[in-house]
Amino acid sequence: MKWPWKKKKLSFDEAARFNWELDTNAELRRKLDELAEQYATLGEKEYRRKLLLLFRENDLVMDSSQLDMLLLLRHKTDQMLLRQEAHHDEEAT
Repeated sequence: MKWPWKKKKLSFDEAARFNWELDTNAELRRKLDELAEQYATLGEKEYRRKLLLLFRENDLVMDSSQLDMLLLLRHKTDQMLLRQEAHHDEEAT
């Protein structure tokens, strides 16, 4: 049974595609940079609305909670990679 209040789980493929688009889509990155410059003049709710719309325009359809999860996963992955890189650098010296 599907519960209406249950959050949609993100698949590995969805998370990988999100990261791929952020890393390789130059137009998306440019628009994200432009949106980031507007952050100080927008409220958080309006900023998030525009962010979700921008992703939707690039066929990355998600809701606010899914966006939060994808950004958290990306942040944690970056932290792990930085720790791994630092560990390799220490071993090399």
